[in-house]
Amino acid sequence: MSLLRAAALLVATIILAGCAVLTADGERLALTSPEFRAYVERVFREQNRVADQFAFALENERGAPADVMAAEQSLLEACAALNELATARRDERHLTLRQRSTAAHSVPICERTIRASVATLDAWRATRR
Repeated sequence: MSLLRAAALLVATIILAGCAVLTADGERLALTSPEFRAYVERVFREQNRVADQFAFALENERGAPADVMAAEQSLLEACAALNELATARRDERHLTLRQRSTAAHSVPICERTIRASVATLDAWRATRR
């Protein structure tokens, strides 16, 4: 490995180690911490659960309100980088440092979108009862 490449890798590792994200609840988590890994897992599982709720709620539904359809689409878009990270890990693919950083920083956005999407879905369900 060239000296320049080794230095770049060291700098990237140091930068990433010092980075943190702010969860939707305001908790600051270092990207390299076990707490962050647990947070990512929790958010990933939650978004899968909510995506399933949308799928089942809309499965045989014609004419669902635009805001419900938009909430589902927002959820998919906000959590796309997190899903890419999970898929890469499952498939044992290595992502670039930039891809991992993008995914890591998208987790709080995904988490906030989950909450907004659930509120929209619940409100729509309440009107249908």
